[in-house]
Amino acid sequence: MAPVTGPLDAAVDIGRRPGQAGDQIATLTGALSRTVLAPLPASGDSRPMGVGQRMVGVAGARRSRLGWLAGSVGYIYVYLRKKVDAGERRRRLATERDGAERLLAGALTELGLTILREGVQHPDLTGLLEAIGRAEARRETATSDIADSEKLLSAEEGRLGAQELVLESEWTICDKASREAEELLRGVSKENQETATRLARTRDARARLVRDAEAADSVPDGRQRAAHLRHEAAGKRSEEASLEAQVARLDQQLVELRERSSSLRAAAQATRTKLEAAVATRRSAGSAMKASIAAHTRGRADAEREVADLTEQLGRAAAQARPPAGSLATLYQGIDRLQETLADRGRQIAALDQSQAHYDQKKLLAGVGLLTGLFALTAAVLWVVLRK
Repeated sequence: MAPVTGPLDAAVDIGRRPGQAGDQIATLTGALSRTVLAPLPASGDSRPMGVGQRMVGVAGARRSRLGWLAGSVGYIYVYLRKKVDAGERRRRLATERDGAERLLAGALTELGLTILREGVQHPDLTGLLEAIGRAEARRETATSDIADSEKLLSAEEGRLGAQELVLESEWTICDKASREAEELLRGVSKENQETATRLARTRDARARLVRDAEAADSVPDGRQRAAHLRHEAAGKRSEEASLEAQVARLDQQLVELRERSSSLRAAAQATRTKLEAAVATRRSAGSAMKASIAAHTRGRADAEREVADLTEQLGRAAAQARPPAGSLATLYQGIDRLQETLADRGRQIAALDQSQAHYDQKKLLAGVGLLTGLFALTAAVLWVVLRK
C-alpha cells in the first residue's frame, strides 16, 4: 500500500469533490487497491466521484459508527472508575480538611489560653477578656454552690435517715406487740370456744341423767339406780358450775385482749404512718437537693462551655490582630500553616467536584442502552433455546 498523507474520511466524503472538501482534505499519493479505489483525480478535475469511492466512504462511516458505539460501552467502565477514584479522593481530602479544622480549633484555643496565661493586652481583645472573666466567675460560683449543696444533702440525709431509723424501730416494737396480742387473743378465743362446747355437753349430760333418774323412780326396783343417776347428775352440776365460771373468766379476758389488741394495732398504724411520712420527706428533700445540684452542674457546664468558646474566639481575634508578643510567634506560624492547608484542601475538593460535573452524557447513555439491549437480546435467545 502507498502511504496516506491525510485523513481518509475527509478525502472520500460522499457527495463531494476533492476540491470541495475544504482544508481538512489531504492528497492521497497512491491507490489502496486497483479494484477498490482508483487514484484521485487532479485538483482541477471537476468529474464526480466514482462508485468505488462512495463505497469506501460508506464503509469508513460504518466503521467510525461502530467504533463510537464500542467506545461508549467502554466509557461506562471509565466513568464508573473515575467516579470511584474521585469519591475516594474526595473522602480523603474531606478527612484531611476536617482534621486540619480540628487542629486549627485546638491551635486557636491554645493561643487564647496563652494570652490569658501571660496577660497579653490589646485593644481588640479587651471585650473578650472581660467576657471570659465573667464566665470564669460564674463557673467558680457554680462550683462553690455544688460543693455547698452536696454538704447540705449529706447532712440532711443523715438527719432524716436517723429519724427514719428511730421510727422504724418504734414501728417494729409496736407491730410485734400487736402481733403478740393478736396471737394471745386467738388462743384465748379458741380456749373459750372449747370451754363453751364442754359446758354445753356437760349440761346436756346432766339433763339426761336427771331424766333417767326420774324414769328409774317410776320403776319398782329402780330406786337404787335413780339414786346413782342423781349422784352423777350432781357431779355434772359441779363440773357445769366450774365450766361456767371458766367461760365467764375467758369472756372477760377476751374483752380486755380485744381492747388491748385494738389499741396496739392503732399505735402500730400511727407509727407506720409516721415512718412512711419520714421516708417520703427524706426522698423529696433528697430529690429537691439533687435537682439543685444538677442545676448548678448544668450552670457550671454552660460556663465552662462559654469559657471554651470565648477562648477560641479570643484566639481567632488574636490571630487577626496579631498582638506583639515573642511567645506567640510560633503559634501564629502554626495557625498560618493550618489555614493554608484548609484553603488548599478546599480548592482541591472544589476542583474535583467541578471535574465530576463534566462528562459525555450522550456517550454514557448510548453505552448503557447498548448493554441493556445486548442483555435483553441474550435473554431472549436463551429463552427461545430453552423452550425448544
